[in-house]
Formats: sequence, structure tokens, C-alpha cells
Amino acid sequence: MFVIYIAIIVLGGLILLITLHFAGVDFKNALWIYVFILAALLFIGRLFQNKLVGWIGEVYSASCIRMITGGVVLKDVYIEGSSNVVQIDIIAITEKGVLVIEKKTMIGLILGDEYQKQWTISLKKGKLKYPMKNPLHQNYGHIKVLEEKFPEYKDFFINLVVFGNNAKLGNKIPDNVITDRQFFKYYRSLPNRMSSSLQEDFTSLLTGLSKNREEVKRKHKNKIKQYK
Repeated sequence: MFVIYIAIIVLGGLILLITLHFAGVDFKNALWIYVFILAALLFIGRLFQNKLVGWIGEVYSASCIRMITGGVVLKDVYIEGSSNVVQIDIIAITEKGVLVIEKKTMIGLILGDEYQKQWTISLKKGKLKYPMKNPLHQNYGHIKVLEEKFPEYKDFFINLVVFGNNAKLGNKIPDNVITDRQFFKYYRSLPNRMSSSLQEDFTSLLTGLSKNREEVKRKHKNKIKQYK
């Protein structure tokens, strides 16, 4: 994903360079402007690399999911429950149900099962290993808040974790943990169970929460700070 970001910056910079040149700016001055802007953007990109890669991953997944499902797809949704505030990467409201999606951009071999609290990211043929929280458990907490907020829709929520295509999933990884390229097959396997009217009603309820989004987002950030 970071490579894509670099490519976009370089291409945009070249377009800017050509535009400045044809606008009458001296080529040498235009080149210096290009180099300065490119260096600044690369520095900012490196500084916020993790957030940037995560954002690009979410945008990519959301776009693919929207195209495949034809449903309403919302990103970065904040929900406040009675004792918790959660941030959900992607919610897709479709004829199959409400897909509550935790997006992960880790690369390497992902090892774990449904019940383990900790999973493992294995790199360089197992020479490097890093722990990660079981994303299904994390997303289960998100769904519990949704069930509290919208109890009449509890039977429609689907717990789904989506990794980027650079991840390889181990043999014990549950079926509802997939990569982006596996989404089409996974989605097709689900039964239709949510009518158009129910989709519209839930969309209205969910988008109605956006009025207090900034306040809920602030509470979520404060909660994260307490755990650091």
C-alpha cells in the first residue's frame, strides 16, 4: 500500500512539474519546487506510514465491497454504548445482512484460531514473529455495542475480518477471516436475509448517529489514551 502512495506522489509531482513548465516557470525553478514538495510529502508519508497504510487499505476494501455487494458501505463508524465507545472500520449494509468488518493491513503469515486471544504474524519463513490480538474477538466487542444500540437488528450482524492481499492466512484461521481477493467468494456463499426496506431503515438509523460523530470520536480517543 505504501508503494501505491509513493507512486501517486511521484506521478502527481511529475504532472505538477509539467504544468509549472508550461505555465512559464523556469524549468530549473520548477524542478526545485517539485523536489521540495516531493521531499515534504515523503517525509509526512513516512511519519504517518501506519495510519496512511491503514487508511488506504480501508478505502480499497470499502470500494471493492461496495462494488461487489451493491449495498451501503460506511467507513470509520463510531458507536457509543452504555459503557464503551467503539470505532468500526467498515459497515456494509447488504441483502446478506450487516457486515461488521475489521480491516487489517498486516503482511506475512497469519496464525491463530477462533478461540486464541493472541494470534501470530510470521515473517521471513518464521524467523520473525509478532503477536497480535485476535481480531475476531476485537470485532465481537464492536458487534455487542451494535446489538445494544440496535437490538431489533441483532440477527443481521456478521462478524468479518478482512486482511490485505499481502497476507497469507494459516490453516486454522476461521472462515470469516479472509483477504480482499476472497471477499467475492465469501459474500456469494452467504444467504440473502435482509430485505430492501430493512436495509434502508437500518441505514437511516446508522447515518443518524453522524450528528454526534465528533463528540463520540473524542470519547473514543480519550478511552484509548487511558489504556496507553
